[in-house]
Parts: sequence; C-alpha cells; structure tokens
Amino acid sequence: MGHRQDRGRNLCCSLIAALALLCIVAAAVWFALEARRPPEEPAGYLLMDNGGRLALYAADGTGPLAEYDIYTRLLPEQDFLALQQGVAVADEADLQKRLEDYGW
Repeated sequence: MGHRQDRGRNLCCSLIAALALLCIVAAAVWFALEARRPPEEPAGYLLMDNGGRLALYAADGTGPLAEYDIYTRLLPEQDFLALQQGVAVADEADLQKRLEDYGW
C-alpha cells in the first residue's frame, strides 16, 4: 500500500514539474517573439471629442484639422470615454477604418 502512495506522489510531482517547465518554455518563446516585433509607429493624428462631435487633431493636439458629423455622445460609452482622452490614428488608412467603426 505504501508503494502505491509513493508512486502516486512521484507521478503528481513529475506532472507538476513538467507543467512548470512547459510554462517556462512558453514564456521564453513569447518574450523572444515580442523582442523581434518592430516598434509601433507613433500616431500621426488624434481623434477626439470636440463639443460633442468627432474631430481630427495633429498628434501634438493642435487643431482641429477636420470635424465629422459623428456625435460622440451617441457612441458606446467605451468609445466616448476613449475619445475624451484622444484615440491615436497612425495614418490615412487607420483614420478611414476608425471613421467607419464610428459610423461615418
């Protein structure tokens, strides 16, 4: 009977050790992939709320460069709050995608 308990305990310890090793290997691979990813380009523009409407600003906050007939209060709360802080826009393609997402 004591032999069975020792075998069960050894099996359990082996499984825990294998799981820990798997986690370490997965973390190492993930960190290696992250290190190889190119850095994100800085935003060229910001989309922000301007008096209840969506507006485009330069990355440094100057503007508005353009205003859109999108009423920010009608957007989902998460989008509305993000626009209060400013949503980074990398380029023209990103701008068009975000405008479509906001319903323009």
